[in-house]
Amino acid sequence: MAHCIFYPKLKDQVVGKSDQQEEKIRFGTGFAFLAQICLGASVWTACTQWLWRTLMKKDMTFEVLNSAFGAETSVLSFLNFEMWKRLKVGSTIAFLAWGLLIPPFFTPATLYIFESTQVEHINAAMPHPSIANVSAAHLFTYSPPSIRGTKQYENDVNRIFTGPRTVMNLLATATSSLGEILPLDLPFNNSAYSINFYAPVIKCGDANDTERYAIDGLLKEEMNAIHGTLNETASAYFSFVPTYNSTGSLTAVSHPRRQIPSTPMNELWMTFLRPEINGQGERVKTRHYQICRPHNASYNLEISQYHGLQNVSVEYEVGETIPFPNEKPNEISNMTQHAYTAFMWTVCDQLVGKLAWMDDTSIKDEQQATAQFGIIDSPIQHTSLLGSVDFDAYFEFDEEKELYKDQNMSTAFDLSDQRLKDKAMARNRTLDILIEELSSNLTVSMMHNRLLTDMTNTTVKLTTDVNRYNYKAYGLFVPYALANAFALVCVILGLTSYVRDGAMPGKKVQDYVQAMHDPKFQGSPAVNSRTPSFSAVSGPDEPTEMRRIGEGSGEGRSNERARYYQDTRSSSDVGRVEGVGIV
Repeated sequence: MAHCIFYPKLKDQVVGKSDQQEEKIRFGTGFAFLAQICLGASVWTACTQWLWRTLMKKDMTFEVLNSAFGAETSVLSFLNFEMWKRLKVGSTIAFLAWGLLIPPFFTPATLYIFESTQVEHINAAMPHPSIANVSAAHLFTYSPPSIRGTKQYENDVNRIFTGPRTVMNLLATATSSLGEILPLDLPFNNSAYSINFYAPVIKCGDANDTERYAIDGLLKEEMNAIHGTLNETASAYFSFVPTYNSTGSLTAVSHPRRQIPSTPMNELWMTFLRPEINGQGERVKTRHYQICRPHNASYNLEISQYHGLQNVSVEYEVGETIPFPNEKPNEISNMTQHAYTAFMWTVCDQLVGKLAWMDDTSIKDEQQATAQFGIIDSPIQHTSLLGSVDFDAYFEFDEEKELYKDQNMSTAFDLSDQRLKDKAMARNRTLDILIEELSSNLTVSMMHNRLLTDMTNTTVKLTTDVNRYNYKAYGLFVPYALANAFALVCVILGLTSYVRDGAMPGKKVQDYVQAMHDPKFQGSPAVNSRTPSFSAVSGPDEPTEMRRIGEGSGEGRSNERARYYQDTRSSSDVGRVEGVGIV
């Protein structure tokens, strides 16, 4: 009973050290051993009671008696088939008593440990991007003071934005190339928490008519620009940051910018060809015009990390547009605006440039030079955005422009293996979706660098790997149930004999001697038996001469069973018994 209570109480408890694990197994072994002793003692007592009861009623040879009385110490006694015939119930009880040795081999081992986790909730400081924090803006933007001789953090209130810090360029390059959020630097290995903060996000939308007209004009200027003998005949993608020059005219900066004071718009303008299906079911390439702007956004992150695997769920609500900082000399600079502009700058540096088709009309047939070819003059070739569906038009230029004589548009859709991988990485999505995703990924990836984060107290769910106890219910209860059932049957048989026949002798020497002179055993059928039996040789309670038994009997006994006994006076035995106080 104790064993069957102890193991269930251990279920789902956290396992301690290795010595504590062994301690529980030792308890189980001890309970099994005690159960074996208690059940075995009761069954062997019942077996002895039944053995003497049978001895009163049946003829027993010495061979059977030796096996029956020795069954408790030698399992070889069960090889005596005569004992099974003459002592059916007693032999069965003895066999079941030996069977009680089996449960202790199984029940302690039913306790085992399994891998599990322990969850607790604590209140701890967890990181989030600090780009919206005015005091941390200098970590994102390089904005020197506009006036000489100022003291840092005291009177350098007016700043001139010149560009982002190098750490932002590193994060933007890694995030855009990987196409996903960088690994976050979290204080706990196995943890989960949610946090809210403000940070930028870039949204792209269709340009209005005025902006479309301006983009078209700047695209024509780019295509008409002189590049030696090269002539740009087709443009699949053109992206730039609109910037005002010294005369106030709008120019297109289509290469990563240098870190100098400038007056750009905090926007990214782009135009590209997107393959579409028209109303007639034909595949056509339509030119699109889009403008991307930075916005303030309220982020809500659900972050979990378990065994080094991170899962980040990002949700945000888009707020106001962030313009380029242009403070007057006597104004206090909005450093959060500077930091957001640095963020926009680094993203634009990954996207500006062009994908076009070039033609060199000066090439003659006998010259070893390329007459026509496509160019990717943009850092976007280093990013995961290259797989966008909006770049498919460029990769069809080979067939459309007949780079080879036998090429035509029928083979334009036989994409190379690398192009298929690029499109799979971008999931064949449009640029506006990919740019917005890149900006949110970059925002969260700031947590890759602990220096770019602030700490906020929040509820954290910690998950710890632990081992817990469990047990095999069938392996514990079934053996004990069978053992108790068999023991109960045996005890009932013993009690039945006790009620009907009274208390029988045990297995002490005095019990054997007393039984030899007990009338109950001398009136048994064995008295007149020709086989060597306990009743036959004990005789009446008077001086008796041991006789040769079994010789010449018609019972088929072999001569080997015949023995000669020396004349013995039972009175001398009685004298010895009386000497120890046995009547």
